[in-house]
Amino acid sequence: MHGRSGPAAIESSSPEVGWEHRVEARIEHLETALEGLQDALYRHEVSDKESIGELRRRTDPEQMARALSDDARRRGL
Repeated sequence: MHGRSGPAAIESSSPEVGWEHRVEARIEHLETALEGLQDALYRHEVSDKESIGELRRRTDPEQMARALSDDARRRGL
């Protein structure tokens, strides 16, 4: 037999095979992009939680009283 074998022979015998490969590659690309987006959203959420925690700590009534007292002392009030 002198016929072609392997992927080239399959693609030439069925035009749908090339289309299927392109669709599979596109799906893999989209899955990778989605995973990247999910990772970015997670990092953003963690950062927001840290920022909110810091703001809560700084606006705690006792902490604010200490900060105001320290500021007044530095200003000589």
